[in-house]
Amino acid sequence: MSETIRIEDMRLFAKVADAKSFTGAARQLGIPKQTISRRVAELERALGVELMHRTTRRLHLSDVGAAYAARCADMVRVAEEANRAISDVHDVPRGTLRVTADPVFGDAFVTGLVTDYARRWPETRLEVVLTRRRVDLIDERFDAAFRVGQADDAALSGVALGAARVRYCASPAYVARRGAPARPADLKDHDCIVVASDGGPARWPLPGASGPRLVAVSGRLSVSSFAMAHAAALDGLGVALFPELACADDLRRRRLVPVLGGCVVDVGAVWLLHPARRFVPARVRAFVDLARERFARAPPWSPADRARPAARARRDPAPARPGRERR
Repeated sequence: MSETIRIEDMRLFAKVADAKSFTGAARQLGIPKQTISRRVAELERALGVELMHRTTRRLHLSDVGAAYAARCADMVRVAEEANRAISDVHDVPRGTLRVTADPVFGDAFVTGLVTDYARRWPETRLEVVLTRRRVDLIDERFDAAFRVGQADDAALSGVALGAARVRYCASPAYVARRGAPARPADLKDHDCIVVASDGGPARWPLPGASGPRLVAVSGRLSVSSFAMAHAAALDGLGVALFPELACADDLRRRRLVPVLGGCVVDVGAVWLLHPARRFVPARVRAFVDLARERFARAPPWSPADRARPAARARRDPAPARPGRERR
């Protein structure tokens, strides 16, 4: 390979591969089609390989061309992130911030955070998607996600905002009528309100010597909606298992009471995650900092943690694998 490979030509080829045509790439880039075709041909000569097969109607990538296009796209993305990071050094957050969360957590705790962020940074736009589906942040181009439980994806970085626990509870009316189960074995004699989304048997976590163990339960009422399960528990229809973040206020107001001896199961943490990048955009950094400011020192979903500092909040700017804190 004697000729110099220009980064701009790699960018043009990646765009042609993505658009699957010279015409589409030319339209997106605002460059004449003939110019792009000539530059890609020069790139092929410099590499000494055929990157694509051209016909009068269609364009097909060769095997080596498909692999090279993916590498080119990665390189272009890294370069663009680096350029954005440099421009962000002395800049305010701007651009579109895309955030996702579970609906239960999002409705209760993300709404205020998002409106506060929008007020502070008027040059940003926000897209918030609340879904029970586990979103792929990188493939679906999201900037941040709130997740409850364990965070073990090496492609993501973030901060633990507080403990995540689940509680067993029932309404005072149900306990007065049926009594309160004191042990897991007692659940078979009680009406259980089960939230199940996949149609399979429900499994509830219970404390174990080496961590939570899962116990199969069945109930008179099985629903896929948390809101429906919550309403049924308040109406005295049975024993329910709820995230502490969703029932803490009901327990404080005595609309629900603890059962199973006040059993609380630790299921991980509430995480704010974002794609692990060397250069994190200003809009994402500002959102993470605001979430720490609002939640990390006194998580509103964990009353017992309010007096504790957020020991697990990562304060270093470099991305690292979630769950491996730096202190």
